[in-house]
Amino acid sequence: MFTAYFDDSGTSANSKIAIAACYISTKRGWDGFVEAWDHARWEEGFGCFHMAEFVAPREQEHKPFCDWDNTKKSHVYSRLAKIINENKRIGIASAVPKKIWDNTPERIRQHYGWEHYTFAVRMCMMRILDWRKKNLISLPIQYVFDWEMNTSEKRKEISLICDLLSKNENSSRLFGIEPGGYGFQHRLDVKPLQAADILAWQMRCHMEKIFPLGHDDNSLLHDGFRVLRADQEMDLGFFNEEQIQAFVKLNDEEEIKRGPLPVHYPKK
Repeated sequence: MFTAYFDDSGTSANSKIAIAACYISTKRGWDGFVEAWDHARWEEGFGCFHMAEFVAPREQEHKPFCDWDNTKKSHVYSRLAKIINENKRIGIASAVPKKIWDNTPERIRQHYGWEHYTFAVRMCMMRILDWRKKNLISLPIQYVFDWEMNTSEKRKEISLICDLLSKNENSSRLFGIEPGGYGFQHRLDVKPLQAADILAWQMRCHMEKIFPLGHDDNSLLHDGFRVLRADQEMDLGFFNEEQIQAFVKLNDEEEIKRGPLPVHYPKK
């Protein structure tokens, strides 16, 4: 049994790029992760690790991180990154520039989701599909997302696509998602979500640097992101305007062959 833990970054109104990121591992891998993570928490003196609080200015007083000097922070982050790298099977992330997605035709968003995060999650799931095919994986995957209120549009859209995929025999097999095989949990209680938070945060920060270039540039990698990527199985991608246009064109061609895309998300 595999479990994929998802988190988002950049979904607040003041961010231009939305990120969905996940780590996948087996039950054995996540059991080892939680054991090592708990040892780190107890020995280093923190409860729930949250990147936004970890890197926040000292005057915001996010305990205990605001009391740590740079040496302590570097040590703890390196320790946590090592725990992630040693226990995960693959890290996956997808970045979607909000303005570009907002300008796509409504019929595309009615099928894939109005929320930027929904589309980013769907693109991560396509990468999971590729990973499963490449590695001949047929075991199911439990999909776990960071907590969203029942009234959240993100939760509603993600729940709908998970329900649709799990109820179709073919897509259920391809994506490894079974009926009821997904849920929303609190990162305070589910430690692997804290790892996904780290990946999502690092991905967003890197995207803000490289998006104006239109391509990745390893010379701009922050050391904190580099340690998660170097010699690790990762599948990271982002959409620029040209790629979104190509995506729309591909769907146009499919509609000519198969008819209109199903409307999963009616116009708001």
